[in-house]
Amino acid sequence: MAAKGIASIGECMIELSGQTGDSWRMGFAGDTFNTLWALHALSPEHPATYVSAFGDDPFSRDQIAFFGQNGIGIGNSPVIAGARPGLYAITLTGAERAFTYWRSDAAARQLASDPATLAKSLQNQALVYFSGITLAILDEAARKTLLTAIGAARAAGSLVAFDPNYRPRLWPSREAVQA
Repeated sequence: MAAKGIASIGECMIELSGQTGDSWRMGFAGDTFNTLWALHALSPEHPATYVSAFGDDPFSRDQIAFFGQNGIGIGNSPVIAGARPGLYAITLTGAERAFTYWRSDAAARQLASDPATLAKSLQNQALVYFSGITLAILDEAARKTLLTAIGAARAAGSLVAFDPNYRPRLWPSREAVQA
């Protein structure tokens, strides 16, 4: 049987967007998650898997439940004790949106902590998608682990799609980007 699934790798964050007054709306978003959401909406016949790492806090549990309620699985993604999701807030100044991030200790930074589990998450996928942000949130060793797993998926027949989505603030140096 040919592979039919879509795996997207990265960080889905808690999104807070300012509403009128002192109210905030909470949602879930991130570049690779938003792309998977759209692909799954367009092609629901293809199983959708979000490959990341998740915390064990109430927000992470809500995130995983939200994925499941919308037909998106997390495959073999680890749930890490004591970890939390990244968070960002959107504020509006006139017509311009501004983003403030809290992500330095996000669970997603550990998505490559178990190479065998990561590789298993990418097996038998028709499409494996990741971005420059996915790479930027990982340390050098984790980036190598991720790229090895993606290479194995590609060698096994998966189509690999990459969105550079370069964010200089996420990288420790230009040299790290080029490596």
